[in-house]
Amino acid sequence: MEVLIDCYFDKLFEEMDRSCLASRYKRREMVDYFSDVINSCSRAENLDKQDVCERIVMSALRYHNITMMENGHVCLLGKFHNVLYVAAKLCFDWNLNNNEIVSRLLNDIYYCEKTFERILVGAIFGTRVTHFLSGWKSDFEDREENLRALLYFLHHATLGKLEYRCTFTPVKRRFIDIPMESYGQALPLRVAIQHGAPDILLIMLRYGASVEPDRLAPSPLEMLLNKLSEYDAQPGQDRIVYPEQLLLCLRLVLRTVSSAFFKTPGHIAEQSGVFSVSIYEQYPTLVEQKLLPPERSGLSPPELRHLCRCRIRETLFENWALPHGIRELQIPESLRNYLDLLRD
Repeated sequence: MEVLIDCYFDKLFEEMDRSCLASRYKRREMVDYFSDVINSCSRAENLDKQDVCERIVMSALRYHNITMMENGHVCLLGKFHNVLYVAAKLCFDWNLNNNEIVSRLLNDIYYCEKTFERILVGAIFGTRVTHFLSGWKSDFEDREENLRALLYFLHHATLGKLEYRCTFTPVKRRFIDIPMESYGQALPLRVAIQHGAPDILLIMLRYGASVEPDRLAPSPLEMLLNKLSEYDAQPGQDRIVYPEQLLLCLRLVLRTVSSAFFKTPGHIAEQSGVFSVSIYEQYPTLVEQKLLPPERSGLSPPELRHLCRCRIRETLFENWALPHGIRELQIPESLRNYLDLLRD
């Protein structure tokens, strides 16, 4: 069956135009076609559907790799690359659980694109916006399906312990921290914050997305506090009215931050000798508005329970056990939810 599918796959794609998979509806037609093949083969040959799906996905990876090697290890793009997204949709639709194959698929996507934004942006922005921002449409049906697809690939990337070298840093990054090229090399977590999407932000934080600053941008917490500090009280109002989505994002990020201090920029630190500033000194208005609890603003020491959460999550992250390893801990369910950032 393997040789038969490979030959059939090659013949099918040889007859197709280079741009045949540029449109989402064409990719979906191809996914539907292969889904029919999976159902037909499993009935006719009495085979497991997962096995047939594996074989088709492997044929797609083989086709992509052969055409790339024949071109000096440079992807030919067009149908030769978009076949990977047909394979990705098949993996998700059939819940392919072969981690080796899904990891190979993610590695091939990154080798050609140096980003995973085509998997990420549909979950962040929904399906309509992606076409205007990136010039293509998400392969998944709606934002809900995009979220589930992101969770699927996040799970496999974690299970496969996948790390990638990025252009602007010598340190390898995990799937959830790969910069998004079409968005100024911003990390996905920062894009989610800019868009004000607490649901996708929670998913990213649960999987250990970085909340540290880098040379391109401040920390996510600073981003949120800067955005909130731009709001003023309207005439006739005693208090400032902040967007609820931003407040939700702030509460989620505060669950992951142990330190209540920001590092002073290097050139300022050298001149002033001040190497860090507390949150309540930097954003006194936000503290007065009680957007930041005393334990997170530097006015009071953080709770021991919170410090334990941060340290345990750090250890789980280092061992590729976030978030699913939390469920294996022999602790009460309420503490599992607390460690998993599902509650304060």
